[in-house]
Amino acid sequence: MDISGKYKFTEDFGYGKDEGEAFVIQTGSKLEGTMSFTESIEGDDPFTVECIIEGDVNKEQVEIRVKSFKTNDVEYYPETRVGIINNKGQIVGSSEDEQGICGVFVFTPIEDV
Repeated sequence: MDISGKYKFTEDFGYGKDEGEAFVIQTGSKLEGTMSFTESIEGDDPFTVECIIEGDVNKEQVEIRVKSFKTNDVEYYPETRVGIINNKGQIVGSSEDEQGICGVFVFTPIEDV
């Protein structure tokens, strides 16, 4: 199964949420792509994060890592996301950032490449 495509991205990490889009290209078992999302943390102004991502696919398991990122001079800690591909084609799983903050994410396909 090739998971290349465009996805709506949402993540909840307890005291905040991320919402945006991801574009992923799969070559063999390797992933590469981009993510752009707005991070909203309780008590802070929302900010935009743009990431270059990479990862791996092993059957229905997916790992997505932030390779590099840009923000508007706001403190941001990149996450590693590990999930599974469900029967709807969504990638659903958990994340952990460099500070050990964990969240739950969903990538929902919005179109094929």
